[in-house]
Formats: sequence, structure tokens, C-alpha cells
Amino acid sequence: MHATRHLIIFLIVICFIAACGPVPRPKGAYTSGADILGDVRTRRDKVTSFRITGRVDHFGEDHRVQGKVYLFAELPQRLRIELVSPFGNALTVLTVDKGRFALNDLREGRFLTGPAEPCNIARLVRIPLPPDDVMRVLIGHTPIIEGDPAVRWDTKGVYRVDIVSGDQTQRLEIGPDKGVLPLLASSLSDRDGTVFTIGSAKWRVIDGVGFPHEIRVKMPRHEADLLLRYDEGGVELNVPLPDDAWQQTPPPGIEPEQVHCDDRV
Repeated sequence: MHATRHLIIFLIVICFIAACGPVPRPKGAYTSGADILGDVRTRRDKVTSFRITGRVDHFGEDHRVQGKVYLFAELPQRLRIELVSPFGNALTVLTVDKGRFALNDLREGRFLTGPAEPCNIARLVRIPLPPDDVMRVLIGHTPIIEGDPAVRWDTKGVYRVDIVSGDQTQRLEIGPDKGVLPLLASSLSDRDGTVFTIGSAKWRVIDGVGFPHEIRVKMPRHEADLLLRYDEGGVELNVPLPDDAWQQTPPPGIEPEQVHCDDRV
């Protein structure tokens, strides 16, 4: 009885050590930061369009965004986001088409138009990034600063890529599977602290492309904390989308409002 108990304890300890011990460097591991980022960008560029269903939660105190979401894009210039109520009714529709933005807020009875600048995109998604960066975040990528990237293998089982440019420092964590190269985390900071953190999880291979099903973006200076969870089977890549998906017209009786980045979000 005691021997059996000791054996069980020993096996538990061995399993614990195996789970928590250092992960050896993979064969043929990356030694060049430029090479690994080049392959990550190659994975990103395999996605030219998408149609996605999922759920969105924004955890800010002043701006609550929550519900079913439909995402459509032709990268890098066209984007459509529809926020839908639990009853299936559209609440807000945002479109971007080649530098122009429109937002139909059916709850407030407002129709906004203007340049597709970060502040205007943030009126719905709450993360003030250029629309092409937003689209890339939605597919598991990240804005990357200019600079000479240095890569090292972390024995926790990920590559760490560090980039320094002026007062900015960026760190990326990338999984070792060369067929997927999942970008698990990206953080950017400067002399004033954190600019953003982006995490992605629940990666799947869809049509030969690695793709996350959970994305979280935090931008503390803007009180932005956005969580996206994509439905299982809710991601379609490189699909044809109709040309009229990217334009909106004001509903009858609603005057369009021109908004710019010197306006409050």
C-alpha cells in the first residue's frame, strides 16, 4: 500500500517536472529576427479576405460594447463590422472603404462619416488603430515597429522577438510550429509605459492557414480592453465578398454627421 502510494507520488512529481521543465530548442530553430518576422508576415498575407462570426466584449467603464459580431474584410483597405443584438437586430454597422469611414448607430439614430482614422474606427471597436492594423489584429497579427529584431528561444516553449526603436520597445512571443507560427503575444511600450498588449489564443488551421479564435487587445491610455471570441466554424478565409458591403447610406430622416479626430470619441 505504501509502495503504491509512493509510486503515485513519484509519477505525479515526474509529470509535474515534465510539464514545468525547460522546453528544448527546436531543430532548425530561428536565429534571425528578420527571418521569423518575415515568415509571420507570409502567414498573415495568405489571408486576403475574411467573413467571421463571433462575440465581442469591451470592458471599459464608459463605453460598453457587447454582443454578437459579424466581421468582413478585404485586406488591407475594406472592412465591415456589424454589432447585433441577442434578437438578431443590427445595433451598429461600421464600414471602411479605401480611406473613408461610415458608422450607422441605430441605437442613437446617428450616421457618422469621415476619414478612416484611428479615432473614428475606435467609435465602435474602441481600439484607436488605423483600419489596416485593426484588420491584421483580427487575423492574429500585430502592428510592428521599425527596428532591428532580435530573436531568442525561451525555454518556456516560445520564440521571443525584441525590437527597439528610439524610446519604443516591442516584444513578441511566437509559437514554435513553423506551419502555423502563432503570434501569441505582442506588447509595445515607451517612456510613458504600455502602449498596447495584444494576445491571441485557440489557434486552428483553416484552409492551410493558422488562425486564432480568441483575441484580446488592451490599450490602457485609451481605457480600451477588447475581447473577441470567434465561433467554432465561424471563420471563412479568402472568400468573395459583394462590392456593396463597404458602402452605407443614411437611413431616411437621418442627416449624416462629419466627424474628425479632433472630435471626442
